[in-house]
Amino acid sequence: GDHTTVDLFLTVLPPKSEAVIFSIDGSFTSSFSVSHHDPKVRPGAVDVVRYWQELGYIIIYVTARPDIQQRRVVHWLAQHNFPHGMTLFNDGISREPIK
Repeated sequence: GDHTTVDLFLTVLPPKSEAVIFSIDGSFTSSFSVSHHDPKVRPGAVDVVRYWQELGYIIIYVTARPDIQQRRVVHWLAQHNFPHGMTLFNDGISREPIK
């Protein structure tokens, strides 16, 4: 063959799983950048995510940022006590979900 490869991350969820999707960019943060400083969390943002988590929903975070900012964004979410969830970037899914 031509030695073509593809990176793929697959998440298999139980049937009838329910999820809620949250945009990080400008929704949880007071700015669009997490690269040069620690943007403030919008009031109530963590509480909203926790509410849905407590109802049993799978949490999915999305961002238009490239995955080169993956560690910084995932760290920011964890640092501000956002619940565990999958984190999807412009270039694909994070390999290091919030712990």
